[in-house]
Parts: sequence; structure tokens; C-alpha cells
Amino acid sequence: MHEHGSAGSHVVVTDRFLQDSLEDLYAQQLALDPDNAYLVEHGSPAWIANQIRTFHWYREYLPSGGNVLDWGCNHAPDCCLLRAWFGDRLTLYSCDLIDHHSYEVFHRFAASSYTKLEDSVLLPYPPKFFDAVISSGVLEHVAMDYESLKELYRVLKPGGVLVISYLPNWLSYKEFVRRVARQRDFHRRLYGKGEAKQLLKRCGFYPISARYHTFVWERWLERCGLGRWEPELARLLAQLLPIHVFSSTLCLVGQKMTTM
Repeated sequence: MHEHGSAGSHVVVTDRFLQDSLEDLYAQQLALDPDNAYLVEHGSPAWIANQIRTFHWYREYLPSGGNVLDWGCNHAPDCCLLRAWFGDRLTLYSCDLIDHHSYEVFHRFAASSYTKLEDSVLLPYPPKFFDAVISSGVLEHVAMDYESLKELYRVLKPGGVLVISYLPNWLSYKEFVRRVARQRDFHRRLYGKGEAKQLLKRCGFYPISARYHTFVWERWLERCGLGRWEPELARLLAQLLPIHVFSSTLCLVGQKMTTM
């Protein structure tokens, strides 16, 4: 549970509040665009719950205030979670190659300053402007990941953090099935955890956290009513039975360094 507020308002934010808020946003947006298969998939309760777990994982690395960019935001669910949790303490910016009216329900809730990008690499922001950048399911799609990371380095303040989530894992059986069996819907670029950490370092970011992403053991423990022992037991189960290595994406947090 988390609380935030300002003069005349006070909001208590729980996981149930976050879940209900996102489910309502997906429902509203799907009412405007009912044939959007991407929204149908990402709007499922299970997908939203995993997104909230991911948010709780990375929010501990965020500043308590300042400028935050949701890079490649698409329908901006991360911006919505940031707005719901932090209120007005963060100044939110978002950008993508699409027109933001495509997902107006989400962008209205997030109340971020949105910019439609005109270049595949260059960002329309001054140097050292952001305290943090959120990148959810983006890096694997850009034309040149190395160049894009260098541009993110440019716009981040020294010591600022870059959050990368849903990065395709080359060990994932799902990627293998899509690429070899179905021969469709696969990612053209996959990453290993060690490779992704090295890529961050070569672009000026020191990895301060890197993990496999599905939270499979956390979800199982919660269903078994063992949620209060979740962190310790989940770590133990992940070491004993590392099935998550072959069934998940990657997520990392890198900190901008001026020297290594």
C-alpha cells in the first residue's frame, strides 16, 4: 500500500487499485477500438498483474521526484502506473513513432507530455534532462540498439537510471517455438542476460539489477497463500528449479556513469 496526495486530495494506492485502474483503461480503449488484438492480449488480468509486479520491481530505483521519460511508450501503461503511484511528484514525458490519439484513454490518464518521434534514433530533448528513462518492450525493436542507448545516455542526467523490461531472451522456449515451429511473431533480435549487461556497459550504463522476468515462483507462492514469504522463497525456488530461465524475458536497470 502507498499513499500520495496534495492539498485537498489524498489517494491510497494498493495493488488492487492499480489492477482495477489498468483494467478499466483497457476496457475504455477497447470500446473505442474493439478489434485491437494487441490491447486484448495485454489487457488480460494476468498480463496486467505481471506488469504491476514489474513496476514494483523497478520503482525502487526511481527518484522521488524529477523528470521521467517513457521511451517508446505505445499505449503508455507504465506512465499510467507511474501517475497512479507517484501522483504529481514526477514530471512525465513519453514518446513513440505513433500518433498518441491512437491510445487517447491511456494518455489522458497518464497526463504525460507526449512527443511523436520523427527519427528512429534521435530524441527531441536536451542533454542531461531526465532523471530516469523507462523502456518497456522497446530496445529489441529499434533499428540500432547501440545508437539508441547512446542517445538515451545523452538525455539522462549523470547518475540517472535506465529501466529496460520485456527484453526478449534467447533461451526462451516461446521464442524458439515462434521462430522455428510457427515461423511468425518472433523477435528479430534476442539477448542473453550477460550480453545485455555488456551492451549497457559499453553505452555508459552500469547494470545495478538484472533478472529473468516472468515472476513465475512469486505468482505460484501467492496462489498458495504464501505471499508474505514470497521474496525469500521465490529466490530459493529460482535457484533450485530455474525454469524461469527458459520461459521469460529479461529486465535490467542501468545507471548512467561518467567513468567506469
